[in-house]
Amino acid sequence: MSLSSLKQALDLLQRYRLASLPTPLEPAHNLSRELNIDLWIKRDDLTGLAFGGNKIRKLEYLIGDACQQQATMLLTTAAAQSNFCRAAAAAGCKAGLRVALLLRGSMDESQEGNLLLNRLLGAEVRFIDESDPYAETIFAYLLAWAEEERARGERPYLAYLHGGSRAGALATAAYVQAAIELEEQCHVAGIEPKHAYVAVGSGSTLAGLLLGVASLRGRLARARIVGVCVGALPPVVEPKVWEFLEATATLLGISPVAPEFALDGSQRGPGYGVATSAAVASIHRAARREALLLNPVYTGKAFAALLEDVARGVVGPGETVLFVNTGGEPLLFTQSARRSLLLAREHEEPISVTGACHHERARATERVVTRKEH
Repeated sequence: MSLSSLKQALDLLQRYRLASLPTPLEPAHNLSRELNIDLWIKRDDLTGLAFGGNKIRKLEYLIGDACQQQATMLLTTAAAQSNFCRAAAAAGCKAGLRVALLLRGSMDESQEGNLLLNRLLGAEVRFIDESDPYAETIFAYLLAWAEEERARGERPYLAYLHGGSRAGALATAAYVQAAIELEEQCHVAGIEPKHAYVAVGSGSTLAGLLLGVASLRGRLARARIVGVCVGALPPVVEPKVWEFLEATATLLGISPVAPEFALDGSQRGPGYGVATSAAVASIHRAARREALLLNPVYTGKAFAALLEDVARGVVGPGETVLFVNTGGEPLLFTQSARRSLLLAREHEEPISVTGACHHERARATERVVTRKEH
């Protein structure tokens, strides 16, 4: 698919400008010398609004859709220390929408990190005693809350990003747009990455990148793309990635294609939000070599996977490597994160940062390489 055709498909979607784009693509000179590779960082931590991160791109399309539907409020859900919910609270402020957040956890959660920012930005917060992000009870509660708001005269926009939902497809489309941006930057920099790493939670960021890369068939098309799972294990994540990708392809009117990619569950640890010693070591290394701030929940684990692959020889000397820094710095500013960063090297057991998903306690070590033909 041509670049202009893909841009035209994206331009048909409503978009509310929130992010400072394009985000930089920067060479990491110090780490490149130390690791004997050519490392580049896509700085999606620098999207600008309220500590930035990859969620701001997604909310441009979600807020655009909400405004087109004349919504008066945005209603969404995620974990207690969710980057998406913090970004949604900020986006709502900019767009003049009331924001309501259903967070997995309890009212006993310490008011720090993203929770503090949610309050500061004026979002209404309710908690649900549930750890599974895919639990039917969460969606049922959201629907009931939406009806409650309609009865009060509000017009809620439900941003539930799972499955083949329109909201999920719009969020994924944001990273098709990011793939276009990244392709153009690789061309200007004169690089052709052989490996690319990105943290994977729900799977929409990875799905959008895959769809964009495969559609353009440019400098990233031959890269080994690695999604590093930080929550659910690869067998759970893989079908979610395809759901997002296929729904977004339908939305844009393009073929649902993807290059070969890998899902790496080796860095997840006991569960979502649980810092591992490898993640903590990668955070220290990135900070001290490049002043690059990663977090124990997402980017620290993704960077740990990259470092492990260099150590194992999967990434060879001199090869060009792309790391997508999806952000999430507020996750550093919690008591448990500080404790993990200071003490985890002296402890055998990982230390909880945002609360583990207790239904998935087993340590993940497998790597699942997937390909799907259409």
